[in-house]
Amino acid sequence: MANAQKLSELGERGLLALLQIYMGKHIRVPAGDDGAVLALPEGELVVTTDILFDEVHFSDLTTAAYDVGWRAAAANLSDLAAMGATAVGTLIGLGLSKETPVEWVQGLYEGFTACADPLGGIILGGDTCRSKSRTVAVTAFGVVDPTKILRRNAARSGDALVITGTLGGSKAGLEVMLHPELFPAAAPEDLADAIAFHRRPLPRLGVPKSIFSLSDRAAAMDTSDGLADAVLQVCEQSGCGAIIDCEALPIHPSTHRLAGNAATDWALYGGEDYELLIALPKASAELLVTALAEVGLQGTIIGSCTESLEVKDLRGALLGKPSFAHFS
Repeated sequence: MANAQKLSELGERGLLALLQIYMGKHIRVPAGDDGAVLALPEGELVVTTDILFDEVHFSDLTTAAYDVGWRAAAANLSDLAAMGATAVGTLIGLGLSKETPVEWVQGLYEGFTACADPLGGIILGGDTCRSKSRTVAVTAFGVVDPTKILRRNAARSGDALVITGTLGGSKAGLEVMLHPELFPAAAPEDLADAIAFHRRPLPRLGVPKSIFSLSDRAAAMDTSDGLADAVLQVCEQSGCGAIIDCEALPIHPSTHRLAGNAATDWALYGGEDYELLIALPKASAELLVTALAEVGLQGTIIGSCTESLEVKDLRGALLGKPSFAHFS
């Protein structure tokens, strides 16, 4: 990008004009006025927001602009999925240095729309600001049937815990990119799988419909900060505990081969897999696993909720809290 056009050459108005092609078109008043206007389907509004900072959430060493955009979309849409919502639109706020290549911004929007548009998260507009470092702030909007809102506090003793997809893959991808020297004998396909898990997570917006077709009560949370964190938070807010069968954790074969003995830790604490943890009655959980398989998505029962407030594995060892937390 050494000779690429910089934002200082294009200017703010030029950038905004360039980004118009990525904006949602089929809404009442699209981007270009002081605000976008869209007709909402029936339901209640769900709003979530997430901020990504350069050198905290992404880096040129590991993440191309396209993948920064994809991951920014996935993080917010995953939160909507965890609430049981259907996506209706997104806003993007960018803090950028004047030396940022224009093609980096274009790449970010291309990745964002590739992830978000098919799932309903069309871009409604946003804002830009000059900044010393790159910052991507996304706000996502969804609608939800008020009788079908997923909450973290709805788990009950006796519920089964279901996880979608597989775990630890994003951590594997990050390790492979940051420390390639640690994987000299790894198969190319395993490396490619891991990097794809990290760069292109898939938000599970279709899962809530399956949940509520089988149960009138469920708790949910996404695993952006790791499975252990999600279990701990659901249990804390629901006033229950849990027993986790670590042998049952769904770990992709590529992740297993790369992680070795660390596979369980990566699954529990790695984070950024953006899968859904769901607590619901056992009979419904078993049906949910079958229903997910019918649409090509893996679902796995990994444990159960208990009256005890402790969260532990089958050996009785307590699950720890995530090793990383902002401001700690």
